[in-house]
Amino acid sequence: MTYLLIALVFAIIVSPMLWLRQTPRQKLVTAVRQQAARAGIHVRLVRPPDAREGEGRLEFVSYNLPWLPKTASLPLPRMEKWLLVRQTRRGDPSPWADWQWLGREANPAIHDAIGVAVLALPQSVSALEAGAAGLSIYWQERGELADIECINSQLIALREAIRPSDSKQEKSIN
Repeated sequence: MTYLLIALVFAIIVSPMLWLRQTPRQKLVTAVRQQAARAGIHVRLVRPPDAREGEGRLEFVSYNLPWLPKTASLPLPRMEKWLLVRQTRRGDPSPWADWQWLGREANPAIHDAIGVAVLALPQSVSALEAGAAGLSIYWQERGELADIECINSQLIALREAIRPSDSKQEKSIN
C-alpha cells in the first residue's frame, strides 16, 4: 500500500512536466523557424492575407526576406507594392491559375520572375507579397524543413529581379 501511495504522488509530480514536452509538429515548426532565421528571414504571426480590416485571427505566419541594404528601388512603378493570393474569391485575376491580385498588380516587367516563384513555392504557401519591408510569403507552416530552402531561394531570386544587388549590376555593365 505504501508503494502505491508513493507511485501516485510521484505520478502527480511528474505528469505536469510531461505536458511541457513539445509535440512532433511543434518541434518541426521550431526547426523551420530556426532555419528561416539563420537564412535571414524574419518570421511573425499575421492575419490571413485576404482579410479585411478587423477580420481574421493571427493564424498565418509571414516569412519576410528584407531588401538588401544599399540597393535602390527601380524607377518602374508597382515593383515593390503588390499582393498575390492563392485561392481567394477577392481580387483581380492573375496570369497564374488559382492566384489573384489583391490591391495593385505588379509591374509586367517582373511577371516572369513572379511566375517562376509561384510555380516553385510549396502548395501550402497562400500568398506572395512585395512591400516596404521586403518580400513575404504567407503560410500556415504545413510542410517540411526542406520547404524553407525552396522558399528562401525563390524569395532571393525574386528580390534580385526587383532590386538587383550591386554585384549583379556591375556584371551587367561589364
